[in-house]
Amino acid sequence: MRPGIVQKIFKDHFESYRKTRVLGRRQYHAAENIMTCRTHEQGYHINACPNGDYEVLMHNSCKHRSCPQCGCTETQLWLERRKRQALDCQYFHVTITISHDLHPLWRHNRKVFTNLMMRGAWHSLRELLQDIKWLGALPGAVAVFQSWDDEMKDHCHIHMIVTAGGLTEDNRWINVKKDQLVYTPVLASKFRGKFIAYLREALNPLTSTNKVKLEKDRLYPPPGMSIQKCLNLLNRLGRKRWHADIEEPYDHANGVFKYVGRYIRRGSISERRITSYDNDTVRIAYAHKEKHEARDFTVSAKTFVDRFLSHVPAKGSHLVRSFGLFHPNCRKRLDIARNQLGQKPYEPITELPSTHELLNQMFPDKEVNVCPHCGSELKTVLVYRNGRSPTWRRAA
Repeated sequence: MRPGIVQKIFKDHFESYRKTRVLGRRQYHAAENIMTCRTHEQGYHINACPNGDYEVLMHNSCKHRSCPQCGCTETQLWLERRKRQALDCQYFHVTITISHDLHPLWRHNRKVFTNLMMRGAWHSLRELLQDIKWLGALPGAVAVFQSWDDEMKDHCHIHMIVTAGGLTEDNRWINVKKDQLVYTPVLASKFRGKFIAYLREALNPLTSTNKVKLEKDRLYPPPGMSIQKCLNLLNRLGRKRWHADIEEPYDHANGVFKYVGRYIRRGSISERRITSYDNDTVRIAYAHKEKHEARDFTVSAKTFVDRFLSHVPAKGSHLVRSFGLFHPNCRKRLDIARNQLGQKPYEPITELPSTHELLNQMFPDKEVNVCPHCGSELKTVLVYRNGRSPTWRRAA
């Protein structure tokens, strides 16, 4: 379908949908931005030819992290940062999934729950890989949290890009043994134990010194459940098998970075997956066709809006994180690893490229933002935000 189809679905059905639901501020904010993205309500900017031959008025993007029309350049900049930081070694793609029984607890405590899940995933992997049995070194890792599946239903899991090697305590680079990171049942079991322990601790309203915890440090039971019921659920889940998956190693990070890069912006669905919309129903192609018998599925427009808004992240959530050698505090050790792998020291991007430069990198065969008369690059000479468009940001 053409770009902007999600915006059209929201314009057609959000008003009637919101009358049947109790929505939070973050959902209203997301829906409002999606419906006004690249319209006069977001303001405009004027691009002009430096020779005075041409100028064009364009409406501003909303820059909301869940808007399918935005995030293209932000994702590209994130990829450029990761490529510049990447170590010249093989990489593993690790996926860790939680039980669906925990989704009500996640929905009621999105930010804290996501923090604990990220912490549990990294601490589990770090402890295993620092054991000489598996690696005996500190790897680099980038983690991305995703809360949806192919049908936009709740499915909380973490994608981790992990180096196939690491730096020992005496600063020697060593590679993984036998092209295997760890056994997936071992990783799943370790994560289950740690994550359940973190959830138990967060459900306790008191600290170890019997003081009341700050709101940002604790979990609250969802409606219809007490703290004891949540603890009973954790007891049951502790006796079940959890799922983790580790794919065959990649020769470099570019491909797997592009794969997870699709999930850091632009919401729970790409507009390219929407194959038809008849004002009442939406037909959507599966992203992973090999996992389904059919090629696509159909939902009502209101169901589409409901599922889309259910995955709008909480304000202040960090859904992409760097660990180990890629963490900002490990800059010196990262440079030591790069030196042993024959790479120059890591130099972060200090001057952010403009949107036009990023578009030229993404579409080198297309002439974007040039004067149709003289071919000169157009320059932005005026920006009017209309009091709505957020501060210009490109960081992932």
